[in-house]
Amino acid sequence: MKKVKGWLVYDQAGAEYNKQYINMHMAEAKICDIELELKFAENICIEASGVKKTVKYDGKSEALPDFVICRTINPKLSKELEDCGIKVFNNSKVSEIANDKEKAYTYLEQFKIPMLSHIPYCNEAFKEHYHSIPDGWVIKAVAGHGGNQVFLKGTDKEDDIRLGIGECDVVTQPLFDESMQDVRVYVIGNEIICAIRRTAVGGFKSNFSLGGSVDVYELSEEQKSVVNMVIKQFDFGLVGIDFLIGKDGRFIFNEIEDVVGARMLYKLTDINLVRLYLQFIINKCVHRGL
Repeated sequence: MKKVKGWLVYDQAGAEYNKQYINMHMAEAKICDIELELKFAENICIEASGVKKTVKYDGKSEALPDFVICRTINPKLSKELEDCGIKVFNNSKVSEIANDKEKAYTYLEQFKIPMLSHIPYCNEAFKEHYHSIPDGWVIKAVAGHGGNQVFLKGTDKEDDIRLGIGECDVVTQPLFDESMQDVRVYVIGNEIICAIRRTAVGGFKSNFSLGGSVDVYELSEEQKSVVNMVIKQFDFGLVGIDFLIGKDGRFIFNEIEDVVGARMLYKLTDINLVRLYLQFIINKCVHRGL
């Protein structure tokens, strides 16, 4: 069996911020006998000549890897790499839907996934109809991440909201304040790895990066059923699926994190998420006959 070769793709700014996580991937790749290279998304170019496509890096033709772990938000690049016959984790469908909150809501509501009511606005309509949005509603940029570009109308200042949203499209939702908690469920493929509960401290945002407290959370069978309803609709690599928690413990879908962070998981558990992910990828590649 030939050695499995892969690319770990980051944008340059993301690579600088995530040096430690990149080093973890490289160390675990050696243990898993994977030849893994770090590549910057800005330097990858796919050239097409008729039906033939060539992948170039820094202007030079590159031998195709067996897989790509895409740790930058770029559905277009993921799709272009897939069109070259490369297995991409997460795939372009996951990347496109997970990184647009409105697309995620629209896609999953057809499968009866429990979620809050929501009203989308293109940026122009948002600017024009801002004052018709009720106080107490949350305003989110559709492509926001990590709790950024999320505001509460009537609490946050109008100028701050408009400036923070900028030119982005938005979705608006009523504030769900039953518990001020949410749960991130880490998923590899179709397997639930772990769940982490986040509790807001001094506000309505529970994100760990914004100061929320965290603890390991044991899922009930009913909650697992809701998680699996979401998993069933995708071909995931590694994602985090976020749910709001009702007072009665019911799960309400909030969003999917494609380029999911793992600081909470490593802080609270001894789960080696990177190794599990690489082992999952090896099995996928071997299944394809590589």
